[in-house]
Amino acid sequence: STTSGYASGGNVPPQTNTVDKFPFATDANATDVGNLTVSRSAVSGQSSDVNGYASGGTTPPQSNVIDKFPFSVDANATDVGDLSVARQSLCGQSSATNGYTSGGEEAPGNVNKIDKFPFASDTNASDIGDLTEVRKGTAGQSSTLSGYTSGGETPSAGSNTIDKFPFASDANATDVGNLFQTRADATGQQV
Repeated sequence: STTSGYASGGNVPPQTNTVDKFPFATDANATDVGNLTVSRSAVSGQSSDVNGYASGGTTPPQSNVIDKFPFSVDANATDVGDLSVARQSLCGQSSATNGYTSGGEEAPGNVNKIDKFPFASDTNASDIGDLTEVRKGTAGQSSTLSGYTSGGETPSAGSNTIDKFPFASDANATDVGNLFQTRADATGQQV
C-alpha cells in the first residue's frame, strides 16, 4: 500500500497463511493482521491501489488460488479466482488495472506462462503470453508500462535473462538484457 508493506504466506516450516504488515513511516516490527485462505509457500504477490493479492504457491501440492486482502483494514484474505494452472515458485507483477504472474513450476515441470487477472472484478486469470524461457524461481518487477521477469532456473541451468512484456496489450515477453549473475529465487523491487 502507500503506507505499509505486507508479507503473506511462506514456509516456516510447515507452510503458513499469515499476512504480516509493517509501517513505512517508522522502523518497527511487523504485526499479524490476517490470514490467507490457504497456507502456502513459494507464492507470488501483486498490488492494486486498494488491495494486496497472493497467487499460486504450494501447500503442497501446487495451488492455483488468487487471494485478495484489503489495505484499508486489517482482515483475512478471500479467494477471488484461480490462475490458469496451479504452480509454485512464480513471480508477480502489477499494472494500474491488472495483476500478473509469470513462470513457475507445475507438476511435473517448469512453465513459461504469463497470466493476467483484473483488479476491478473478482475473476479467474487468463494465459495471455509466454516468457522467452521455461523457468521457475524468477523475480518480478513492474514499471508503469511493462512487467519484467528476471533470473530463475530453467530445467537444465540457472538463468540471468531479463524478460519484458507490455501491459497495454496481451503479448509474449522479449529478452531485453541479463542480470549481473545467473541466479534463482531472488525477489524484485520497484518504486
